[in-house]
Amino acid sequence: MRLLKEGLKITSSEIPPQIQQQIIRMQQLQQSLELLISQRTQLEIQLRETEMALKELEGVKPEDAVYKIVGPLLVKADPSKVKGELEDLKVSIDTRIKTLKRQEERSRQQLEEMREKIQAALQGGVSPAG
Repeated sequence: MRLLKEGLKITSSEIPPQIQQQIIRMQQLQQSLELLISQRTQLEIQLRETEMALKELEGVKPEDAVYKIVGPLLVKADPSKVKGELEDLKVSIDTRIKTLKRQEERSRQQLEEMREKIQAALQGGVSPAG
């Protein structure tokens, strides 16, 4: 691991153990942030699919046949019931996306604070508070 210290490169063996631990925590937080981003991305894809399905149902008459997947089966369903289920799913996905975005923002702030503390500690020779 190489970090800048007053313009000079230093190796991990020159970094105090307390700062090394802080760097490890920062890396773990970065991995958690990446997982949150991945989860949000998957939910956004699911949201777009749900919105497309709802759009398709707009032109469907109550007497038209609509099918939905239930496990490994494709079963006939009432269009208004399917629309209601999709609308509920959309609300649920929206809520989960908003929650993940808030968690992402908190993680980004924590990462920036940790980075600043570590950088200050390496430049000033002071160990970061934890």
